[in-house]
Amino acid sequence: METKINKSHAISIIGFALFFLVVSSMVFSQEQSDEALKKKYAPIIGEYEFDLTEMGGEVQYLTFYVKDGALWGDSGDGDPATCDPVEGEEFKFKAVGSDGQEFEITFVKDEKGQYTICKVYIVAMDMEVEGIKKDK
Repeated sequence: METKINKSHAISIIGFALFFLVVSSMVFSQEQSDEALKKKYAPIIGEYEFDLTEMGGEVQYLTFYVKDGALWGDSGDGDPATCDPVEGEEFKFKAVGSDGQEFEITFVKDEKGQYTICKVYIVAMDMEVEGIKKDK
């Protein structure tokens, strides 16, 4: 029994195969990119505690992680923001919240040489708050 594949069917199969290869390579590339960024940002990734009680606020938490080829900052409000690196500055970033509020984020080493301090400058308020990295 001879099976015949018409030309349009063959083109569809080839098109699907090419699409699958492109998507697979993009996913693989993204995974490699995420792994490289996780390694690069390993010293700063984690959860930071900001005690704002002396300012009349509450204790807030900010978590930094790598996903989709970027560093993200998440305050737990369900609306994380990407942290864009500032050129020429190690572990300094700019972020814009969904409400348009701008932030400058700087990670600083402690007296032991570890990145355990996160300083967040809130541009609109001309105010800086400092958080301490929580133990893993």
